[in-house]
Amino acid sequence: MEKVLIFADPGVDDGFALLYALNHPDITVTGIVADYGNVSQEDALKNITFLLDLTDQQQIPVIVGAKRPLSGNPPEYFYDIHGVHGLGFVVPDKCIQRIHPFQKIYQIIDQYRSELTIISLARLTSLALAFIQAESNVTKVKQTLLMGGAFLVPGNRTPLAEANIYGDPHAAATVISNSRNTTLLPLNVSNRAIVPDHMIESIAKQASGPYSSILIPMIRYYSKQYEKILPDAGGAPLHDLIVFSYLMHPEHYQVVHKQVEVVTAGPSKGLTYADFRAAPEKVPGSPVHTIALDFNKELFLDDIMKVLA
Repeated sequence: MEKVLIFADPGVDDGFALLYALNHPDITVTGIVADYGNVSQEDALKNITFLLDLTDQQQIPVIVGAKRPLSGNPPEYFYDIHGVHGLGFVVPDKCIQRIHPFQKIYQIIDQYRSELTIISLARLTSLALAFIQAESNVTKVKQTLLMGGAFLVPGNRTPLAEANIYGDPHAAATVISNSRNTTLLPLNVSNRAIVPDHMIESIAKQASGPYSSILIPMIRYYSKQYEKILPDAGGAPLHDLIVFSYLMHPEHYQVVHKQVEVVTAGPSKGLTYADFRAAPEKVPGSPVHTIALDFNKELFLDDIMKVLA
């Protein structure tokens, strides 16, 4: 059984990722931190509690995360891609409730320690704050999985930068320099995590849970926006689902092990890079991380179908 603490900013792709985790028989969600990014922190709180109510898992703690980057600059949201409330055409009908303070993160880590995987689907501000506060115990966890970055491929926020890293590069640099046993699931794989609309429609017809009614309204809005971004892709990439796919089936992924750096300012702000030369130059004291570069898409789609349907 995989125990996970999730940092999320739902967002359509986060919504699908959370439904995957909440319905997987071998995943226990120990808590969800509401962050900003795709949507505001307030909307993230609403969307998370809505999904927990919909799946009848109200016992899972919802934790207040960050509202803005470490720089203090106003955050950038992406309602144009994710919908007015962040879940496509779906309008959450639940109010925010049962909210835990930030320190709940440390309690959850203390409870599970080396059994726990931290999964970040959002900007890395909250996770960076969890690392730098005096009571931090984040290095005690089993592993950390990050949806973010782009290596030797174009970004999706700028020509060089992926959105989660670009949204708070200082936080990303803090996490990457302080974390251990960390895997990045970058655009190299997440941009190809395209689940065709007809497959979502098939899942919605087969699924027995009450969440089946929101799958098509979520994906239709999101896919419509991605027709402009990735024409002829045949669907929209569900970036955050790739993280849980890796968690449960790492054998389906091709990875490399590299030291990772983040550019925090200037024209290359948000760029993640590593030394891919045959004899890479080592940076003293910098941790080595795992980077996913390729995956078996057919097995990824089969797994999504099995879990959600």
